[in-house]
Amino acid sequence: MDQTYQNLEVILVNDASYDRTGQICRDFTAQDSRVKVIQQPTQQGVAVARNVGLAAAQGEYVTFVDGDDFVTPDYLAHMYQQIQAKQADLVIGGYYELDEQAGKFLFYYPAGEVHATVTPAEKVLQQIGNNRIMTVWGKLYRRNLFDEVAFPAGRLVEDICVVVKLYTAAQRIVLLDESLYCIRQRQESTTRRLYSFQQYQDTLAAHFELVMDYLVNGYDPAPAFDRLKYVLDYYQWYMQQQGITDSPIYRQVMYYAKRMKTLKEK
Repeated sequence: MDQTYQNLEVILVNDASYDRTGQICRDFTAQDSRVKVIQQPTQQGVAVARNVGLAAAQGEYVTFVDGDDFVTPDYLAHMYQQIQAKQADLVIGGYYELDEQAGKFLFYYPAGEVHATVTPAEKVLQQIGNNRIMTVWGKLYRRNLFDEVAFPAGRLVEDICVVVKLYTAAQRIVLLDESLYCIRQRQESTTRRLYSFQQYQDTLAAHFELVMDYLVNGYDPAPAFDRLKYVLDYYQWYMQQQGITDSPIYRQVMYYAKRMKTLKEK
């Protein structure tokens, strides 16, 4: 693998794909003995694929790279250096985006300016609206953080409620402001497709669980409520634009949106 840090294992979970993914994975195993391929017999979704990969992992640390994305050659080396130097349980790296249609990269951190800050979980969770905070990719974790945490099987939105539990379990968290992980934006990617009713339901369920996690762990729930309100407002607008207001999920969105507005006014 094209990483400057070489002491690694790569677990490729092929979720019963219908294209050439399986053969590509097998080609990697022939080229590099550090690569392990797990072929799922049926498609079970990203959450199950993550759980299967975690169960097979042997290392002390784990990271996730989604199928459309890629990382810089120093991705592991720089995050491992921070997790060792700061005696941390979790490193949250920076990211950048590749818009394939426009042929442009979008960077969020100036080149050459790297800041690594030990940050309490409570302060991290105040930034839950930030994309790099609320997603599972682009981070290096001590594997034992997952001893009591699993991704919710069957959900299309599988990471937001999991990362809060991981932040809560971590004793020391490092925020690394360096662009190491690239999100590849494609027109056909999952994040660009029209929302399904299951995605509406799963997103709402994840954000309700998010609020509950803040409450049971004694954190200020305001950031979680703000995130939930943003999702409700966006879905209300989106479903109106798509002309799908005559549906149970729209009525559910309207129900909670009105009560969130009332709550904010109190």
